[in-house]
Amino acid sequence: MVVFMSHSSDRVFIFNSNKSCFSSAVFSSFPLANIWIEKNALSGVLTEYPLNQGSYDWAVEQGYFKVKSPIDRAPVFIGSFISTYQKRWHFIDGEVLQETVDQ
Repeated sequence: MVVFMSHSSDRVFIFNSNKSCFSSAVFSSFPLANIWIEKNALSGVLTEYPLNQGSYDWAVEQGYFKVKSPIDRAPVFIGSFISTYQKRWHFIDGEVLQETVDQ
């Protein structure tokens, strides 16, 4: 069982099913996402994202990422950026396998 300790309205939880190119759901809290994933026996990754801010900007603002070269400011890099400091939960058949935060 995963217990989500903090709820904040400045975060959203986005679910990506395994082998899918696009997200299939967005939730305002982990418990709501967990219920939906479990109910539908889904496999994939649930990721916490900052609301109204890109992952790149959030990571820079938090001090989790430092710009070191021109490529670090390139649109292709910023547009595909996800921070290892964003919380992720891996699910198989609706069950949480693990929570991941690489710090």
